[in-house]
Amino acid sequence: MKKIFVYFFFLTLICVACAPKQVLYRQNLDFVYIPATTIDYDLLADKDSLHVFLKFADQGLFKDVPKGQLKLPYTISLSYERAEIIRRDSVRQLGQRLTFSDDFAYVDFKLPLAGITLPSVLQLQIPQHITDREYLWLDIPLRREILAKRLIAADVNSDLPLFRSYVNTFESFKVLSSLPLTKVQLKQYEADFPAALPPFSLSQKNVPPTLRLIQTSEIDIGENITLAAEGLYVLDSGESTTSMIAGANQYPELSTARELIEPLIYMTSAEERKKLYGATEPKQALDRFWLNIANQDQTLAKGLIKEYYQRVKEANIFFSSHKDGWLTDRGMLYIIFGKPSAVNRRLNAEEWTYIRRRDVGAAFKFTLIKKPNTFTQNHYELVRRPEYEFVWYSTVEKWRRGTILEE
Repeated sequence: MKKIFVYFFFLTLICVACAPKQVLYRQNLDFVYIPATTIDYDLLADKDSLHVFLKFADQGLFKDVPKGQLKLPYTISLSYERAEIIRRDSVRQLGQRLTFSDDFAYVDFKLPLAGITLPSVLQLQIPQHITDREYLWLDIPLRREILAKRLIAADVNSDLPLFRSYVNTFESFKVLSSLPLTKVQLKQYEADFPAALPPFSLSQKNVPPTLRLIQTSEIDIGENITLAAEGLYVLDSGESTTSMIAGANQYPELSTARELIEPLIYMTSAEERKKLYGATEPKQALDRFWLNIANQDQTLAKGLIKEYYQRVKEANIFFSSHKDGWLTDRGMLYIIFGKPSAVNRRLNAEEWTYIRRRDVGAAFKFTLIKKPNTFTQNHYELVRRPEYEFVWYSTVEKWRRGTILEE
């Protein structure tokens, strides 16, 4: 009897040690919105498995570890809120699977679908060396929609997924499929979306219920293609679809004066925007705007410009979906308030917490709900509240006084 008790005691200790320290919803996932630590993923389903592709911005997570010691454990849980694990395993032969480039590390593996209950969440245990956290848990929601995902946009040279929902109009890419296809339809839609409303606004967005189809053409699977015009595109096999936006110039970075003026909607009045749009020399008008904010201090103006448009670029990288990332609710928050101090996630929601470093104990939260969307699985809408008005205007005022960089 004593031997049985000892056996179960040690078995319990092993299970506890291997389990997440807390349910995923209680873990801070802020690293996914930091360029240096973000981990991108793409998925491609076939009949009995899910092909998982991972791209690590921080290749140092694995590069200095001997191949034989490399591990990438994962669990599949029924929900974010409860640690009900239905599968526990690890990526086999990780050392042989991992590849490194100058900018990132990459690995892919296949996840057998047998026995997986949907919806659920795949949690990958990532080693950590930047913060005081021992490891990070990357979450990948597993929904029924992923079983219909049979197309990916891939790099023309490596065949790796692009790991993004946008391309440039001068950029070539190819479409790969897990279906026995030779061609897919390419549909272009009219897409003219307004910028996000302030977080306290309860007005209804003026968004059409459907988007007008501009044109349809056919493209070959595996052949290099380029999207000639900006806009929203859908790749349609009949059984599966995937969408992307095509941007001009240096997207996700904005480069022309006209492009740079548009995201200023979040910190300007209607009269100021009218003057900027109507200027015969938009570049000079834009420079004057920032110099006025900086009280004619050129060094400060350059710092404000760099910070603001770096946030715009990162918003486009993280949140582009069926529209530019800076236009989205998450993009708006990211631009004005910066990176969230903490990100907690449920299957259909994200909670962003901001902690003011200069005001000890001061914090505010935003809740963003995942909304069904024909074109994307990356569309979230903010739960707007009137009480956000003060924190919004006080933060915008810091931008307009040139003091935001002191945060």
